[in-house]
Amino acid sequence: MDLTEFIIKEDIKRKFVLDASVVIKWYYFENELDLEIADYIHEKVMADEIIIASPDLMVYEVLNFFIFKLKIPYKKIADMLSELNDIIFIINTDISIQKKAFEISRKIKKPIYDSLYLALSQSLDCPLITADNKLKLEAGKENYPVFLLQEFKNLY
Repeated sequence: MDLTEFIIKEDIKRKFVLDASVVIKWYYFENELDLEIADYIHEKVMADEIIIASPDLMVYEVLNFFIFKLKIPYKKIADMLSELNDIIFIINTDISIQKKAFEISRKIKKPIYDSLYLALSQSLDCPLITADNKLKLEAGKENYPVFLLQEFKNLY
């Protein structure tokens, strides 16, 4: 396949930004809602049917969750990190996204962490998928393209 064909094929795939609240559900199943939908997204990513992007912050949020929630062996964490880096485009945010996140944070009165996902979503022109109801509510008031995990199948 030549480069042009590759770009065309990749361009027709649906693209989404995922926040840590969704990615955590790929690896942690206790008392979590919407696990079937999270697993469905994971399957679509693994089958190379959709493209997922997240800011590098997502990796740290996922790690932080597992450090404080569970005592997971190093090997399992290392495998999880390898998989995340293989299947998600992890974006190192630049100053333009950081400024956008700051503006969004002020507008919707949510932490900069949440706003960073929205800023990346806006920059990539694709929806953000989250399991955070409060983020969906506040971002939705300002018409940001954010959807709850349970709404994913309606988008895909």
